Amino acid sequence: MKNVFMVFILIILVCSCSFHQELKEDFIYEEPELNEVQNFYVNEDSLNQVILQREIQIDSLLSVIEEMNFTKDSLSQALEISNNRVAVNLDFQIPDSIIFAGRVFDLTNERINNKFEKIYKQELKAAHKFIPRSGKYFAIFDSIFTKHSIPLDTKYLAIAESRLSCLAHSRVGADGIWQFMPKTAKGFGLKVNSFIDERRDVFKSTEAAAKFLQNNYDFLSQRGAEDWLLAMSAYNAGAGNISKVMRKQGGKDFFHLIMQSDESHNFVWRAVASKLIIENEEVIFGKKFEREKPLLEQVRLERITLNGHYKIDDWAKAQGTFVGIIWEYNPWIKIYQRNRKKYSAINNVVLPPGEYTILLPKNCEKNDSQVTFIEKQFLNKNAGYFTHHTVKKGDNLYDIAMKYKTTVSKIKMLNGLNSNIIRPGQKLKLYGSTQSKTGFYIVKKGDYIAAIARKLGTSSQHLIQRNNLKNKNGIVMIYPGQKLYY
Repeated sequence: MKNVFMVFILIILVCSCSFHQELKEDFIYEEPELNEVQNFYVNEDSLNQVILQREIQIDSLLSVIEEMNFTKDSLSQALEISNNRVAVNLDFQIPDSIIFAGRVFDLTNERINNKFEKIYKQELKAAHKFIPRSGKYFAIFDSIFTKHSIPLDTKYLAIAESRLSCLAHSRVGADGIWQFMPKTAKGFGLKVNSFIDERRDVFKSTEAAAKFLQNNYDFLSQRGAEDWLLAMSAYNAGAGNISKVMRKQGGKDFFHLIMQSDESHNFVWRAVASKLIIENEEVIFGKKFEREKPLLEQVRLERITLNGHYKIDDWAKAQGTFVGIIWEYNPWIKIYQRNRKKYSAINNVVLPPGEYTILLPKNCEKNDSQVTFIEKQFLNKNAGYFTHHTVKKGDNLYDIAMKYKTTVSKIKMLNGLNSNIIRPGQKLKLYGSTQSKTGFYIVKKGDYIAAIARKLGTSSQHLIQRNNLKNKNGIVMIYPGQKLYY
């Protein structure tokens, strides 16, 4: 034990001597060489990089928090579903007939009754979702379909398509409350791009659905089938396919045709079943579900015009709300991916040039002067807030992030990068508080690399590499009057 103690004392003495020697050496003043001064500034820039790394770590923590909130929301949704499960009256008698879109569904026919009963039972499972949502959207559907002289029962097709969810997305790429494919959506005037997806705009997508159905009806009418039920089947299967079935089977009536696709045929039957459930919910479930408040009673409309690409988070604050709430009422505005999740209500929202009608909560109080000031800024043209950067030899994510005043984590998130590895010629999507700057800076007396880099919003390494500032001995040299490109 004594030997161990003596060894411990010796270690302390040696360390003390070493520290004393280092301390003495630290206090010996030597005139610093130029490359040492430059290295100091490069080290200062390295500290900036460390700070940026800390910011990235904070950003990652925010992502974790967001993911936890996402999990919490999922659990809340599961709990809500569990709480909404109610007993079904098994003694409810399906009527002998149902009128839908002006046509009578004769359920005394055994074949038709068996088909309907099977689909009816399937639709019961989702009733706790679509019945409450009907209060939010049905008034909008009725208004638009009345304007286009389309049967009002058409609104039940949205239940069959999406369960009345504007966020519904199918595995084949259909999206929104009316489940438009991108090509079809664009054909009916809906915009689908990197910034917006109007398939999720309940007003515009319903207008498009009305036009689509009218086109189907007109197309089939020219072939002798003036049948809204077939026009509705064509919404899912395509008017051309319905026309082929008509030619093959020699019929022109919904009830006389056997569809080649169960999905397109069942599509209408599901709509009919949902109508029966909603009209008889109290008898079927022993209670009436609470409806969501009609959307138009929840919001006020604000129209804005943009002549460039702009973030709208400050505009949202001036309106008395924030982008997360705006996205809830306007899910057609895309919010950029974060950690490969679909959308995030805490990220930046950018809108391209155009005129937009934004839904805002009725109870939010706007600051008129701030709103006016921001909307005047929106009228200025800009080069585009969302841009691309083509990777050049020697580029790295840190330099690119500094150049565009963004962060490495945002660049990786936007481009789905799992690592910091990039390659020359690679095209990176970017958005930041400023656009890529091209130009030069004239060195002044007293300037040094780190200060110039901070002033230009770039890094010392970038300036050194871009302007080939190192001599053959590796020393960085700058002088007054020198032109530095950045």
